Amino acid sequence: MNMKTIRTSILTLATATALVAGAAFLYSCTKDFQSLNTNPNAATPENVQPSFLITGVFNQSILDPGMHERITQLTNDVYAQYYANEGFSTQTGVTNNEWITEYYNNYHNSMVASLNMAIRIGTAGSRPYNETQIARIWRVWVYARATDVFGDIPYFQAADGTGNNPPYDSQQLIYQDMLKELKEASALLSTNNLPQLAGQDYVYNDDIAKWKKFANSLRLRLAMRVSQADPSLSKTNAEEAIAAGVFTGPEQACIVPRGPGFGWGYDYQYTYYYGWGAESMSRSMENLLTGLGGQAFPNPPPGSDSTLAYTYDDPGFSLPDGDENTLDPNANKFKIGVPSKVDPRGPVYYNVTSTTSGAASGITIQGNTVDTRFRWHGVPAGLAQSAGAKPQYNVFNTARLGKDFASNPTHGYEVLTYHEVCFLLAEAAQRNYSVGGGTAQSWYETGIAASMKWNGVDPAIIANYTASTAENTYGTTVAFANNSGKSWLGNPVDNAMSKIITQKYIALFPDGGWEAWADHRRLHLPVLIPFAKGLDSRYSTHDGGPDNFTKRVTYPAIEQLNNLNYYNQAVARQGADMETTAVWWDK
Repeated sequence: MNMKTIRTSILTLATATALVAGAAFLYSCTKDFQSLNTNPNAATPENVQPSFLITGVFNQSILDPGMHERITQLTNDVYAQYYANEGFSTQTGVTNNEWITEYYNNYHNSMVASLNMAIRIGTAGSRPYNETQIARIWRVWVYARATDVFGDIPYFQAADGTGNNPPYDSQQLIYQDMLKELKEASALLSTNNLPQLAGQDYVYNDDIAKWKKFANSLRLRLAMRVSQADPSLSKTNAEEAIAAGVFTGPEQACIVPRGPGFGWGYDYQYTYYYGWGAESMSRSMENLLTGLGGQAFPNPPPGSDSTLAYTYDDPGFSLPDGDENTLDPNANKFKIGVPSKVDPRGPVYYNVTSTTSGAASGITIQGNTVDTRFRWHGVPAGLAQSAGAKPQYNVFNTARLGKDFASNPTHGYEVLTYHEVCFLLAEAAQRNYSVGGGTAQSWYETGIAASMKWNGVDPAIIANYTASTAENTYGTTVAFANNSGKSWLGNPVDNAMSKIITQKYIALFPDGGWEAWADHRRLHLPVLIPFAKGLDSRYSTHDGGPDNFTKRVTYPAIEQLNNLNYYNQAVARQGADMETTAVWWDK
């Protein structure tokens, strides 16, 4: 019974002579009724600060160990070809519905829901909350990752507190609004606002200047994402973000710290490596790193004090033609040892094999007895499962995730780094955007140096590396003014944009697979070998063109039951719900 009904009943039953008493009763009833029907534990501006709702999302949105393993390492990183031969459906470009359903549900029902509530509380209260703007900024980061993998998603009415099924919004409108949100939130952050509660903001510890720079840097990232789809939107937002102030040094980078609080200790991020012993370097990554910069392969390798008996530049022996994509310059060859020259980050990123990693002498491969120890080579992406189990592709015989990343690593989770911003600025300058100083070359070289230092590379070799004209497998070099003139499948590999995106791809490892995959879809750079013979039939060609690569993940199957009408609208707008369907910004 609502209060209007109560009031009507009382007045009907009361006599004229009891009207005053009835009115007094009504007041008492109303006051008690409201009190009884108010949840004292509900989140309101009076009893909850937004930061209480935001803090948990920091952890959750970089994904708990299980989700990080499935969505980052085994989906985005596989599509970006940071790793290969992981043995799951994503290896052949097919969405794992169980994984993506869990991610989709957590993203909506927990991450976005908590951030939306924080924003509603902050907006409703009289206190000038910086947390409200921080929630808006972090929500954009969460939304951007989701829309980049799915395309159209529920956005404007997602987790809005009504309980209604939300419609899917077009990615074009989503990007326009995310860029607006970052602009507004950055402008509204102020040190004049009351400080956050101590300990709640463990990303920037209430350093509002850094939050502003993160918002602007994230806006620059998203502005460059739409460079092919909407050049005007891209240029306007990139230039405004740069003018407002992006990262100017590595100490400003957005890094979520790691620790026992994540539940699996410091190594939460690489649980798949520890649980299954995988994360093998892809052949595409090997081809990009080998020879690039002309630096000697380190001996002893990073993380070791022992000099190893390397075999250098082994030409390899032939494997049967059938398992690998023959577009790979190194297809169907098994090589021992290491390359004599390598990008110095390569041996940091991926370990040389050893007895400890499972390699051994006396391994028989195609009738040849080989020693797979002291080997630094990767595996083709997209192998059929029947091929993946062969000793030439076995994870124990391949270079895998580097020790510095897999055991109490130096850095936390890299949400957005200074070296990424440098490469974004280099690309923007190359597109003739106003970057407020510096050139494409200067930002490119600054990005290389920042990445090298971030990964502990000896500063003494950075200048030689940056000036090097030594070619990698495809003919890409480091020196910005040099052009080898080489091409791959008719496309130049050593022009300015190829150099910038190749270096960005390398620098973003290990946490930037989301960005690396997006860049490859957007620009078809850097050179990646199409998935091998194990490709699902939905990929109709294997000629190295853009359509050979995974474009998105499919929506969770449950959406066709829970949200069918809006799901059908999204599918009709995008063209299909397939891994081969391009998202809006993929031009």
